Amino acid sequence: MEESWKTASEKQILIEDSNVSDWLLTEILQRLPLKRIFMSKCVSKRWHSLISDPFFARLYITRINNSSSLSTSRPWNLLFRYLYEVRIVPSSMIGTRIALKQSHDFSSPGFSLNFMPSSRHDCPMKILASSNGLLLCSESFYWQKIYYICNPLIQQWIGLPKPPRVIKSVAIGFISKDDCYKLVRFPTADDGSYPFYAVQLETFSSKAGEWHCSMVNCPLFDYYIKTDSLVVNYNGILHWLEFRHRKIITFDPENETDVRLDFMNLPDNKQSDHLCLLGVTRGRFRYFEVTDTCLGARYVCVWEVSDYDARQWCLEYRVKFSDSWSGEVDLFIPKDKFYVFPLALHPLNSDVVYLGYGSFLVSYNLTTRKMEVVHRNFYSHQLLPFVLSPWPTTIPPPFW
Repeated sequence: MEESWKTASEKQILIEDSNVSDWLLTEILQRLPLKRIFMSKCVSKRWHSLISDPFFARLYITRINNSSSLSTSRPWNLLFRYLYEVRIVPSSMIGTRIALKQSHDFSSPGFSLNFMPSSRHDCPMKILASSNGLLLCSESFYWQKIYYICNPLIQQWIGLPKPPRVIKSVAIGFISKDDCYKLVRFPTADDGSYPFYAVQLETFSSKAGEWHCSMVNCPLFDYYIKTDSLVVNYNGILHWLEFRHRKIITFDPENETDVRLDFMNLPDNKQSDHLCLLGVTRGRFRYFEVTDTCLGARYVCVWEVSDYDARQWCLEYRVKFSDSWSGEVDLFIPKDKFYVFPLALHPLNSDVVYLGYGSFLVSYNLTTRKMEVVHRNFYSHQLLPFVLSPWPTTIPPPFW
């Protein structure tokens, strides 16, 4: 009887909040983990109203920014971009889990793509890009016809109108800012269909609600971008690695007076032609490569842009990979004969990178030279560092 009364009393305390003022309840709610805050919307109409008020969001973000411990530890994760590559995991996991590492904000099934309209085990969504807490997804890798934008934290999504052309392989960019988002598409390779230095660019803006086609200048003739290259957004400018001329193709979606593709050079002393990627760590634009040899010494190198306008790079790290080994890895992996390839830069820690090492995903600290196993039996080459925004980005309702 006593236990029954205690349970009933606890339920009453949780539900009965009429004696708690709005300001006190707001102070309590904003200290919950972000995912719990949005789950709390379902408790009552009052809680839903308080959390949905823009004042609550501003208060929450201000608290995060004013706390050095909170602002430097924003929730982040490594997401599988193309889950069909991870053939070793159970099909049930493929349908529910998109985050490689687990934390309270990314736990399954709360952080998944199961709420999407066509998220099936036999045809899982492909994550193409991310921006400001939103994901750009498609059901197909080649011949993309339908795009979705979603926020997996609050399980909100919309579908976009079909693009004007169906192209086998496209380089795609995505930027979300100030309740508006834009998509950019163009072919991953110059097929000679247009005159020199011209590319057909397709853009979609949520404000216009439709696709727009235009012929734009391209500084590189016969360019080539890998179909799985990840677009990187740095200061509102989109960047893709170009492999034929060893450049970076850039596009500024906000420049509406001079719409064109541009390029910037890679570091002069780079060595790898294929084992490389771009990324942003703590707001700094970086280039990451592994020397592509299995015979001699392999080096992990990271450059950082010291002056973006002048296109100047600074070598931050050049580390001989076999200089450091953790005991756990020594038990399973020979030191000199496994293929090593870059997978991701840590978005919040400039010392840490992620590498594929045989069938392992490992984290590697470039300062301490320590390597740790993150995931075993790992065969995907496609990861996306994803940092949750201080307050979840809502998707404007479509009007098309």
